[in-house]
Amino acid sequence: MDRLVIRDWADIERVPMVDKALLRTVPTQDLMTRPITPDLVRITTSGSSGEPFVIYQARMEQYTSHVRVFAMLWELGWRPWQRILMLTRLEPEAVLPVEQDLGLLTRLRRGFGLFERDIASIYTPLTEVLRWLDAHANAPVLWSTPGIITILCDFLEEQGRRYRFRLVVLTSETLSRTLRARCERLLGAPVVSHYGLQECPTIGHDPGDGGHFRIQSHACMLELINTRIEEGGDGTLGDVVLTNLVNHTMPFIRYRTGDTSEVLPRPDCPAKVLGLILGRVDDVLTLPGGRRFAHHHAHALFMDFPLCAQFKFVQYPDGRLALRLRLRDGEAPEAVRDAALARWRTRFAEVPLAVEFVDTIMPVDARTGKFKNIERLSAGPA
Repeated sequence: MDRLVIRDWADIERVPMVDKALLRTVPTQDLMTRPITPDLVRITTSGSSGEPFVIYQARMEQYTSHVRVFAMLWELGWRPWQRILMLTRLEPEAVLPVEQDLGLLTRLRRGFGLFERDIASIYTPLTEVLRWLDAHANAPVLWSTPGIITILCDFLEEQGRRYRFRLVVLTSETLSRTLRARCERLLGAPVVSHYGLQECPTIGHDPGDGGHFRIQSHACMLELINTRIEEGGDGTLGDVVLTNLVNHTMPFIRYRTGDTSEVLPRPDCPAKVLGLILGRVDDVLTLPGGRRFAHHHAHALFMDFPLCAQFKFVQYPDGRLALRLRLRDGEAPEAVRDAALARWRTRFAEVPLAVEFVDTIMPVDARTGKFKNIERLSAGPA
């Protein structure tokens, strides 16, 4: 492997696959093509799987990830003189990573009014968030995450409010078809799902016009492996394998991302398009008999469940499984419980499931800004 030369896709296919667990067994310096020096950009993954992972890249390699985001927005009709609204876990005075990395961007923003953005934190009262949206209603782009936008949509429905943006971009989490339709109805704009990882920050985007992600094939190559039709599932699934063509400092070649995707009926490999991302295989609950319950199972069963505003599957340390539901106004708990269990039993009739009701919005993770609808609990209920 020391004499590895990659000239084309056939060369990449000869490289053994790796995953994060395997890379953790190797000293970071051994994963790199150059020494670790202060001028490198150090990135840490969110640690949502339990342990953060450190990634290094050269500053110019880091710049390209920002450029690819702006290129995506340009393709979708945004222009640098148009303001972007960001509803995130960050505070309004936050300095974004792109502004830290690209000092020119800050100078253009301050001197010429280009690349303007305004930030609102989801941790502020939602009435204040609506006032912020009202004050910026002419902004063409609203940028957020599916978990945060769900909280906003719930409040808009409670208040009987709607907006008319030109574009909504959601990133960092799985976007279901049900949530996409709901956002389009309440926010009055096409919804774009941006897909990326810290290992390759911009992989592609789904503009919602064809049910697939358009892959930025000049920056990465994707494979789908372990294709399968799971018991009780609809359609074919596959595991996403990434080759990053940009990061030469710490190369990721045939890297198992941990993501599961729908497999489209297209023969091309490396993939130029990708089906709906259904979640991370890191978030897997173990059922009796060793069966797995992953995000795509939850997605298939409850993403379009109209009787609740939020749902989340949790597994206690003793193995008990529970479905937490936040009811919509006016719904009767017992009727919702019966309907939820009826859905569950269509695919997992032999597995006991408790239904628990919560009164308040289930929060996003403060570290990542993401909402996980599958979680192993580290301690039992109080």
